[in-house]
Amino acid sequence: MPSSSSKVVQSSDGRYVVVAGTYPPRIRCYDVHDLTMKFERYVDSQIVDLVMLGEDYGKIGILMDDRTIGFHAHYGKHETIRIPKFGRSMAYEPTTCELLVAASGDQIYRLNLEEGRFSEPWTMDSAVSAGCISVSPSQPLASVGCDDGIVRFWDNRSPDTLLKPFLKLDVQAATGGFGFAEEMNVYNHNPHEITSIAHDTSGLYMAAGTAGGLVALYDVRTSKPLHIKEHKHGMPIHTIKFHPGSGCIMSSDEKLVKIWKYKASGDLVRTTASQLEERSGDSSLGSIVANVEGSGNFSNFIMAGDESDPTGDRSGVMLCATDQPKLETFYIPKVGLAPKWCSFLENITEELEERDLQRDSAVGSNVLVRDGEEAVFENYKFVSRDDLEKLGVSDLIGTPMLKAYMHGFFMDTSLYNKIRAVANPFEYEEYRKKKLKERLEAKRGSRIAPKDGHKKKTTVNPALAERLQDKAGSSKTKGAKLAGQILSDNRFGSLFTNPDYEIDEEDEDFKLRNPSGVAANKKNQKDDMDSDDDSSVKSDDVGVFRRVDPDDDEVDDEESDDSLESDSDDEDGFRGGKVRGEAYDEVKAIKKKVKLQVKQKKLRNNSKKSKNKAVMYEADDLGDANDAAVHAGLGEQNASQLAKEKIRKMNMPLEQRFQLEEVEQPLVKVVNKGGAKEITYVPKDARKKQLLEQKQEESDDEPYSRVKRQRRSMKEIRRHR
Repeated sequence: MPSSSSKVVQSSDGRYVVVAGTYPPRIRCYDVHDLTMKFERYVDSQIVDLVMLGEDYGKIGILMDDRTIGFHAHYGKHETIRIPKFGRSMAYEPTTCELLVAASGDQIYRLNLEEGRFSEPWTMDSAVSAGCISVSPSQPLASVGCDDGIVRFWDNRSPDTLLKPFLKLDVQAATGGFGFAEEMNVYNHNPHEITSIAHDTSGLYMAAGTAGGLVALYDVRTSKPLHIKEHKHGMPIHTIKFHPGSGCIMSSDEKLVKIWKYKASGDLVRTTASQLEERSGDSSLGSIVANVEGSGNFSNFIMAGDESDPTGDRSGVMLCATDQPKLETFYIPKVGLAPKWCSFLENITEELEERDLQRDSAVGSNVLVRDGEEAVFENYKFVSRDDLEKLGVSDLIGTPMLKAYMHGFFMDTSLYNKIRAVANPFEYEEYRKKKLKERLEAKRGSRIAPKDGHKKKTTVNPALAERLQDKAGSSKTKGAKLAGQILSDNRFGSLFTNPDYEIDEEDEDFKLRNPSGVAANKKNQKDDMDSDDDSSVKSDDVGVFRRVDPDDDEVDDEESDDSLESDSDDEDGFRGGKVRGEAYDEVKAIKKKVKLQVKQKKLRNNSKKSKNKAVMYEADDLGDANDAAVHAGLGEQNASQLAKEKIRKMNMPLEQRFQLEEVEQPLVKVVNKGGAKEITYVPKDARKKQLLEQKQEESDDEPYSRVKRQRRSMKEIRRHR
């Protein structure tokens, strides 16, 4: 519920649980088979009482504090009627199909649901008001609790001419002198007012709760109470429930639910009149079984059942309506079993019971695990072999101080804390400094708001953060949205701040899981290496232009002077060859330090000047080279390559350069003949053939060439002889 719940009931088939709550006023129906909410319906006023009129949620009666009774069906709200006085409680009599309403006046209103009209109301014998009403499940008997401390009984079979109660039970006289409400008198002006009534399934027992926190147990065959149970808080008793399966009564006020015995064993109803006196002195009668306390104030409770036990007479699950948003649920194994829809509670309680038994059996023993028994390590710390090596206590393996478990060991928590304090005595100081640093960074971040589009600097996994930032800002695809969510989600914050989450991209597992990322890194590295190889000039050079910086000459001159001075100082080749003062080394170190400071100062000044100074470049002496320098300055594509090729040729010897020019014949020849031009074009494949033929002719001119020896005829041999 949004705020609180006030009433909870269960259907006759045991499948649906209906809860009334606020705010605004509403009812919610839950299906225990599916463990889900079936529906939710709003009402016009606060709900006082709920009654299930059918087998399921198809017929519900709702009593509200605006003097109306609402009837709901499967499809929703069906009808609303108004009663003359404000209602306080309702009960359904299935034998006569009447809805009985206890109101603030001296009448009990009867609504005949079969005929659809009001029957003549029951009338009190005095000017009193009814506070609660209950119908016996095994007898046609209705009991009404009044504000004068008397319970009045009506026979549902009596005709309309007998509208007076046939029996009265004075609870106030029987409970006089009991309880604590008379002394305080805070919660109610009349502590003897009857606030709740309940009947046993056998019809032989009845219990009445008062506004002073007393519960009187009666046998219907006698007017003397069998037992009077006191609630120490002195608050009104709002709910009483008989639990025949355990032989207990559950009575509740705002603070707690008391569970106490009302008979020695379950469902023993054959008692004689002579045995009633013995029952009144029975020591087990009224003994406390359990007290249930919740986080909120109780307003109502039921014992949840299932199809086989819809009334919850053998169930151990208690559903409590409180002033908290959620229903409070308790499972009491000593009272009963868990219903079928939550049978898993049985396994949990069995495990807890076994643990308690084993703990009791291990009391007074120093052995961690007894033979044949499973141990439960509560005050032990699990450590692995790596943890033991870091702490320096690997020699404890095999001793009683460590108990092997799975891939590690169990160690006593106190022993672990002592060893950790000795192994790292400054751990607390480091932790304190780390926390202080985090607080300062958080405070600094709250003071200075980052600019829009500002990328946060990450100390851990910066490459991953940069990739995610680029991906998040590049497009509006699904992957970009996911990347943005990872960067903005606090759950992934440690990925970029905690060194424990640093990604080792050189690890073999990372390479196997991210082959595409490894390939991309290799490609980037290759591109960087290629770019370094291609650049034969400095990074400050542009194309074939070289940057001119006169300050470099000064720095080089100073370095040369320093080197000459150092050489002249030690030109003798060994220390002490010249006559020097006692503080020669100190003076020399000071001079070097001063020179280094002056040099650094000049470099800083030059860097500041270079920001505002025009940068000058000079072109390499490339000759013509098809105006390579000019083309490079204009930014053409192959200009730098042509310039590099020209520089390579200029550095070659003159003889090789002439040979290269002879080999590189043009593909297109233009010859001027008179007033006409003759253009000859030699294709590439034809040129290759010409070169091969030319080489073949040269080899033929050399008869004794070693490249290829030809066979000669006998005539040629004789001629040479």
